[in-house]
Amino acid sequence: MKKEAPRLAPVLAVVFGAAALRFAPFLAGGTLYRRDAGFFFVPWRLVLARFLRSGEAPLWNEWMSAGRAFAADPNAAVFWPLSPLLVVFSPTALALANVFLALLVFFFALRRLGLSTVASGAGTLVLLFSGVFQSLPVYATTCAAALPVSLALAEAPRLSAGDTTPRRRACALAGLAFGFSALGGEPAVTLMGAAAFVAVAIGAGKGSRPRAAAAALFTLVLGAGLAAIQILPAALETARSARGAGMRLEHGALFWSVRPARVLTLVEPRLTGDPAGNAASFWGSATFDAGSPYFEDLALGLVPLLFAVAAWRDRRGRAALLLAFAGTGLSFGRFLPGYSFLAAALPVIRYPEKWWLLVTFALAAAAAVGVEAVFFGEAGVRARARSTLLKTAAGMALVCGALLVLAIGAEDFLRRGLWAAGLGAGEASSSAVAAALRVPLLMATATLLVCAGALSPSPFTFEEKRRCPLLVAGILSVLFFADAARRVAGTCPAGPPDLYSRETPAVALVREQAGHGRFYDDGADDAPTVARRTREAGGLDLLHPATGVAFGIRYAGENDVDRMTAAASVRFARDTAGLAWGEEKVARLRRLGVAIVRTPAAPPDPAGVVEVGRFGGDRILRIGGAREEFALLPTGGGRVTVGERGANLTRLEVHVALPAAVLAVSRTFEPNWRARLDGKELALRPADGFLTAADVPKGDHEIVLRYENPAFGPGGALSLASLLAVALLALPPSRP
Repeated sequence: MKKEAPRLAPVLAVVFGAAALRFAPFLAGGTLYRRDAGFFFVPWRLVLARFLRSGEAPLWNEWMSAGRAFAADPNAAVFWPLSPLLVVFSPTALALANVFLALLVFFFALRRLGLSTVASGAGTLVLLFSGVFQSLPVYATTCAAALPVSLALAEAPRLSAGDTTPRRRACALAGLAFGFSALGGEPAVTLMGAAAFVAVAIGAGKGSRPRAAAAALFTLVLGAGLAAIQILPAALETARSARGAGMRLEHGALFWSVRPARVLTLVEPRLTGDPAGNAASFWGSATFDAGSPYFEDLALGLVPLLFAVAAWRDRRGRAALLLAFAGTGLSFGRFLPGYSFLAAALPVIRYPEKWWLLVTFALAAAAAVGVEAVFFGEAGVRARARSTLLKTAAGMALVCGALLVLAIGAEDFLRRGLWAAGLGAGEASSSAVAAALRVPLLMATATLLVCAGALSPSPFTFEEKRRCPLLVAGILSVLFFADAARRVAGTCPAGPPDLYSRETPAVALVREQAGHGRFYDDGADDAPTVARRTREAGGLDLLHPATGVAFGIRYAGENDVDRMTAAASVRFARDTAGLAWGEEKVARLRRLGVAIVRTPAAPPDPAGVVEVGRFGGDRILRIGGAREEFALLPTGGGRVTVGERGANLTRLEVHVALPAAVLAVSRTFEPNWRARLDGKELALRPADGFLTAADVPKGDHEIVLRYENPAFGPGGALSLASLLAVALLALPPSRP
């Protein structure tokens, strides 16, 4: 380590210089807005930033679903260590911070495997330009949860060591990594990493397997304890959520399965077409149950694949490749016999495609081991690794060359083959498919042939002069970057810097007309309507449920944006969405406190509904007579005055003129909301489908509503105790 220390700075400079070029549009101020980032995570982070700036605890989000738990939802990542940076960072900057930290952690994980700085840097570059890594920024919490897992996996082989000190420290470091992963906001990723961790600990260590298994389980318990401040509240919240109340497999999981034939896209990702193009150029879209893959590109790059195969003879490389094989098999999901029954019992495997995170990390690590073997191994190791690499390059060149020949002279046969393998569906013509594949296949074949030539015994030999391996490394680097630039071009585009601060006329109108009421987006559950609105908005519909919270718009019944929402809220939203525009639907919206609606429905409108604007194919309507957020029923039975008001606390002054009245609160019923009437406990109950109500006696009263989640206290105490345990395990042994 000390001998190679001078190389550390230049290697990291190359890695992060490449990352800066890759994400230059964002570093220059661009906004992350695609997919989950645009429709969920960036607005969610803006809500968290609002809390952090105000100094109020981010316990309850009043902007969504007529209100729902915030910090108890793991997707909010309130306890992720980087989240407080939102005080000074934008959500896009925070996502990039997660991305760059993931690269740094992966680099040092490879160093912990005993690889040189150059090989570790090469493996990190492979990860940076992998297809899966291009999607991580837009999923945000997926990146944060995956970030520490590689470090934990690098420590797994040490858990079987006979020496107590390395084993203790490995437990401490891996436990810390899993604790942070659990705080990252994607429990499925953490649990997948945990499964891989146990497998590596038992299978890759040199010592006792029972000892390794026991140490691995202890480590996971330690990690769970560290994240208890998130896990305990989330467990209680999940039990009441749509996710925990019987989420059907087709609504979350099995449709994200990877078709086995899609593994071929590791060689050439465009075998399913171009997901960034139009429908005709993305002929694989119809083969995905969800309409699109979770990760649009599974490719690692041709040169990295060659080095990954060359790593097989090394124990570390073999473990990484076996891990990749296992993850690949599990990613097939519903294509595996019995998987659906298993997924019904284990929510962690309801999203099979996420296993490709593990596959990508493992293959990038294997590529790094291959670089170590080819350039830094002993003479015999180098020779065997080069031989394996050369044979693989030649074989892959034959495959790509054959496909190229078909793309040139047998277009119909190529199309039929892709469709038969499950890589294509729909009406894309043979000529369109062949035209899209000719250039990629030509470049792939040429790349593989050049690799084979550079690695063959002639004209270069590694033993004669030092400049020869440097020349070969240079050629392979050029091929790698050329291939990577081709594959990642156009992925993860940046939006304008002011995307979430510039109000459109539609947003401004909704803000003005809604006042203290809520907004309902009619048609948000209809895919063609959503697609049309996105096109009309030029890429991001700022009134789409969740997105508008960036502008302070409060939503109700937003058609199941997040399944961590209370189950009753989701059921009500689905039922309401299924109603045709008319009296019954408007009556429901009035009870929700909805004052303004966007709808594609044509007139006539129910009584009391007034059109206030038209934008594209939608009308903006104001609903008269919407219930106030805090109202006494029956109407006219008294008055409510709102005093102190915050996200987690509301103080009301209530005058009841009748013998008794009902305080109707247009807020999602949540058992952790407590009420006190004149200092005494007041029972809250669900009403109007999923909202909140309380019975109030005659007279003048002060009612205080406060959100108090009882799980945060014990969870925080357990997290602190676990952190202390990690510190004690990491301490060096005391000298006698």
